[in-house]
Amino acid sequence: MYKKCLLLMTVLTLASCSSVNTQDTSALESYNKAMFEFNYQLDKNIIKPVAKGYKKVTNQFVRNRVSSFFNNLEEPQYMVNNLLQGEVKNSGVSIGRFVINSTLGLLGTFDIATSWGLEKKKNTFDATMAKYCVPDGPFVVLPVVGPSTPRHLTGWVADSYTSPLYWSLANSDDEKSNVIVWSATGLKYINLRAENMELLDSLEQGSVDYYEATKSAFLQNRKKFVSLCSQADNSDDNIPNYDFDFEADF
Repeated sequence: MYKKCLLLMTVLTLASCSSVNTQDTSALESYNKAMFEFNYQLDKNIIKPVAKGYKKVTNQFVRNRVSSFFNNLEEPQYMVNNLLQGEVKNSGVSIGRFVINSTLGLLGTFDIATSWGLEKKKNTFDATMAKYCVPDGPFVVLPVVGPSTPRHLTGWVADSYTSPLYWSLANSDDEKSNVIVWSATGLKYINLRAENMELLDSLEQGSVDYYEATKSAFLQNRKKFVSLCSQADNSDDNIPNYDFDFEADF
């Protein structure tokens, strides 16, 4: 069900956004504002209060351990996308980080690999598509998920297939296991919301139009992907760099 919902969300979004032109801009903008308001009320009345309660009963050390645990689960995603972009060395680093932190780092709650010189090589399928010049598409606000674009959403869905949480859910028929996995997923986003409480409050309080401020911040962040396509356009850079010369301390 999880897999089907993600695929359906992607297909519907791509279908609705792929044909957007100047005449459709106002209609899309009206939809975005309405959906943004829905998400805002959902966050204000449910998600934010839960996150505030969570923050009260935990300290920074606990929240850091939770963040580290879920960050470690993203290492397979980085490994796959580094490989797809021809960054074999970085892909190997991601594998090493995942193995080290999952064992010596107590299931990833501590980032031992960084202290050993293995820096995180973060990468996403969104960035992979950007490198091969797949268009980003129009800005669209999704239910619950929030600000996105067709390429951003497609990347998010594709990356979800590399998550150990997804494979635990997909390969388990045990009701108890499913509850544990979904609870862990909920904890991930509540922890994330709690850690960004001040940032989001500051953005809301410091803006005349919260929707426009959020949209501007999101699109500004998307600009970091522009250079990836220009790099891919260079004929010499278009050849994957299968470099197996790993660092000596790997």
